Amino acid sequence: MLKRLTVRLRSSKMRTRLLLLFTMLTLLPLSVQGMVTYRHFSSTLNVKTRQFTVDIAGQVNANLDRLLKDMERLSLMPLYDEQVLSILAKYDGSMGSGRWALSDDYQKMKLYTSAQAYDRPEIRGIHLLSNSGTLFSNVEPLAVNTSWDARGDEWFSNLEGSDGEWIILPPHHPSYYAGTDPSLYISIARVIKEPITLRRLGYMLIDVKQEAFGSVFSKLKIEQSTSLIIIDGEQRLLYERKADDGPSAYGGLIDSGRIKELHSGERERLGGTDYLFVSHKSPYSGLSVIGLTPIGVIQKESRALMIFTLWLALFCLVTVLLLAYMVSYRITLPLVELKSNMLRVERGDFNKRISPLGGDEFGQLGRGFNKMMDEINRLFHEVLVTRLREKEAELSALQSQINPHFIYNTLESINMMAVQRRHDEVSDMVSALGKLLRYTIDKAGRLVSLGEEIAFVDSYIRIQQIRYGGKLTVHNEIEEEVLHLHIPKLTIQPLVENAIDHGLAGREEGGTIWVSALRFDNELLITVRDDGNGLEEKELAALNREIEQDPSMESLRRSDEDSLGLRNIGQRIKLLYGEGGSLTVDGSPGQGLAVTIMITIPESGGEEDV
Repeated sequence: MLKRLTVRLRSSKMRTRLLLLFTMLTLLPLSVQGMVTYRHFSSTLNVKTRQFTVDIAGQVNANLDRLLKDMERLSLMPLYDEQVLSILAKYDGSMGSGRWALSDDYQKMKLYTSAQAYDRPEIRGIHLLSNSGTLFSNVEPLAVNTSWDARGDEWFSNLEGSDGEWIILPPHHPSYYAGTDPSLYISIARVIKEPITLRRLGYMLIDVKQEAFGSVFSKLKIEQSTSLIIIDGEQRLLYERKADDGPSAYGGLIDSGRIKELHSGERERLGGTDYLFVSHKSPYSGLSVIGLTPIGVIQKESRALMIFTLWLALFCLVTVLLLAYMVSYRITLPLVELKSNMLRVERGDFNKRISPLGGDEFGQLGRGFNKMMDEINRLFHEVLVTRLREKEAELSALQSQINPHFIYNTLESINMMAVQRRHDEVSDMVSALGKLLRYTIDKAGRLVSLGEEIAFVDSYIRIQQIRYGGKLTVHNEIEEEVLHLHIPKLTIQPLVENAIDHGLAGREEGGTIWVSALRFDNELLITVRDDGNGLEEKELAALNREIEQDPSMESLRRSDEDSLGLRNIGQRIKLLYGEGGSLTVDGSPGQGLAVTIMITIPESGGEEDV
């Protein structure tokens, strides 16, 4: 799978690769940062939540300690009241043998307990119980039994077994309340002993409403889904604040049997839900406050962060894709244009160029491509156009020559017959024609020496002089030092032919042609001048413009009679020598024309095949 993906990636376009690269470079750090941020935030949130719940439990215990200390102080008050102690001692006896208290004693104890319970709405009742079961209370006489046998209540055994220290009795329903009061109360109780003899005189019971324990949570900002439990040292439930009035978490802990094994900060699964277990024990009262917070609630903000991160990542992904596409498009646009131009080059179109060009690597590549196209175009014209021009010149000179040797033999036979019959002019024409044919056919190279080209021109002129009957005069002004220099084949003869056919045409008196070749430093100047009709200034300008035009395939396709004319020669000179060669025409009406070829002589003397 990976290998196949690698192969497909290698065969994909550069734009696709850049798009994938930009996307990966952006999404990879973004994804890593998102995951690290989420995990760090989630971990930090869990720690903060656990610490917050521990602090809440500690605050609850602190509030409970204040309440219980107040209750403990109340339970100690009878030990410092002689009157209370004496009344309790008066009604001593075995439990269950209690009798109605005297009215005076009852009123005194009533005033005492009522004073202790004054302005304490959390206290349901304060009771003083003698050993025999006589009960003194601040509660209305009809709401409580004045004589009570405590042996019928199981919870009383815990109080009876204590040794004078204060104890907390878990929620229970005291049977000394008359009627059908269904309420459960938490009692703060103590055995009352005579301070000197430590003889047991009775018991003090302070019944606290369960709402008093719930009030310690009222001013605390606690998550509604968090369950708070208050238990004593024997894991007996004193109070539970259920989460959103749901099932009892205490029952689940008891059923799991792990309430003694759990440590604060651990996770516990109850009823199919995971909870964070936090516990705080009061060193004063021995009560433990347990907090159970659902893990889902803790992670709610983490999930919100995760959802926000996902949406942010999606937005960043879309933005990155758009930016990556724009950037990759801008980067690969020069490559796409270069590819398009290369396809045009494959189809033979060398004229397309890349523009505009910047200063970066793509600009350098484009300039290199343009330079390469210019060089290919130049070489194409040099190699193809020049050879075609030469072939045109040769074919034009040869016309329908099939077997050169047969023609040479035939011309030699004609020459012999002319000599035998003493036709000297015919013999001269045939000899000159034979030289022309040998020059055009045997000289296969593109460059010939200037001396060979002049000899060929002399043969051509000899024929034309016989044709015009001596009316044509040609003067050669050739320096000896330039005869060895090489020039393109069939360069001067077409100029002489053009001077005869156009410059001297229609003149009965004939005319004169001057052929000169001079050297100035590294330049060779060849001029063919006549004294013929000449051209108007506009015609000369048009002719020079046509000669200066760049050679093209269209010019190669032309096959008119002027193909070996001035334009042909000018284009050949331009193709072979570039800026180092030129052909210009000058003259005036009635003064003839002067055609000048300027060639920059190569360092090798012009002997190489350009």
